[in-house]
Amino acid sequence: MVRKQRLVAVHVTTTQVGSHPPTITPVTGETLEELLLDWRIVQIQGLGPHGHDAAQGFAALLLLEELPRSNRPGSLGFGVE
Repeated sequence: MVRKQRLVAVHVTTTQVGSHPPTITPVTGETLEELLLDWRIVQIQGLGPHGHDAAQGFAALLLLEELPRSNRPGSLGFGVE
C-alpha cells in the first residue's frame, strides 16, 4: 500500500534548555494537533533561523506520512466507519 506524504512548513520556537519542549507551529494555519490526527511525522529538516535573531526560533519542514486507516477514528469519531 502506498501512503501519501506531505510537506508542511513550520516555525519552531525554542525556549531555554530544560524548561519546556520547543513549540512547533505550522504556517498553514492548522494546529499541530489537527495535523497529527491523520498524519505522523517522518522527518523534520531545519531551514535556519527565523529572521535575524536566533532566539525567535527557526523555520523547518516537516515530512508527514498518512496514518494507516486502522489508526484513525471513524467518521463519527468512534472508530466505526
